[in-house]
Amino acid sequence: MVAILTAVAAFVFGVALTHLFIRLADRQGVLAHANERSMHRGATVTGGGLPLLVAALAAFFVFWPTQTIHGLILPAAALLALVSFFDDLKPVAQWVRFGAHIVAAAAAISVVHSDQMIFQDWLPYWLDRGLALFLVVWFINLFNFMDGIDGIAGIETVFIMAGFLIVSAVAGAETPLDGLAYAFAGGTAGFLFWNWHPARVFMGDVGSIPLGFLCAAMLIWLAVNVSLAAALILPLYFVADATITILTRLSRGEKIWQAHRSHFYQRSARGVGSHAVVVRRVAACNAVLIALSVLALSMPIMAFCLAVLSVAILLVWMQVAADANVAIEAGAG
Repeated sequence: MVAILTAVAAFVFGVALTHLFIRLADRQGVLAHANERSMHRGATVTGGGLPLLVAALAAFFVFWPTQTIHGLILPAAALLALVSFFDDLKPVAQWVRFGAHIVAAAAAISVVHSDQMIFQDWLPYWLDRGLALFLVVWFINLFNFMDGIDGIAGIETVFIMAGFLIVSAVAGAETPLDGLAYAFAGGTAGFLFWNWHPARVFMGDVGSIPLGFLCAAMLIWLAVNVSLAAALILPLYFVADATITILTRLSRGEKIWQAHRSHFYQRSARGVGSHAVVVRRVAACNAVLIALSVLALSMPIMAFCLAVLSVAILLVWMQVAADANVAIEAGAG
């Protein structure tokens, strides 16, 4: 009952606070203008991740005031939100931004007891922790990269949080992160009320960076305490799209830090002419990934192979949609 109340309260807070933020930010000119990476036209209110965070944390502290969370998780998320907030207003130095990412990633990994292994004894201790640190930093950044069309980062957050809760419940594992997962799933859904296409507000780095970190922290807990395969399956679409795109750009000699619109989801959204169509496909794929994460509790190898196949089917559909758009534009030219 408390779980449902947490999610509902966070949703209501998210809807209300985001609406208030849109009105205030619009008056103050806190707007995102179209650039080389943008998939929108004109100017749209940005920074909507701020009311999302406030809504989720308010619901969490009201309904889970005694839940014990590792002392560094929330401070690390707050650090990321603070640095990202200023980065949204005016770009901060790269060393400050990435330094915060590394500190936060170290905080997430420090939750794991020294006797536990993140990659299930497949690697020596130093490589286990080093690879985990790299992957968390990468995940924080790829989550930001993937926040490029209306609703996609919000949908991913809701599904990862829901998947974390479902897999943990099926496994019968007690988790210290339940309250946060319910709160952020509900708060993000409330934000999506205004972020669905056509979006009235964008999340901004102040939202995508902390959410990416919190999702990563939950996936680490899942990998250590329940199933490494499930932890790898849940975010697989985001990881695949971002990683393949970055590697492709590197192979072409492109500067990967420059704004672009070459992710699968961006090109397919242009192809089908709708953000919502693409995001609904992503949501459907994520629903399949949650089911396969549950399957991974008993058949990890089969579940992971099926997850790769599911994501590959989605990426092929995106590529076909993008290619069709290129052919139409070429014909029109």
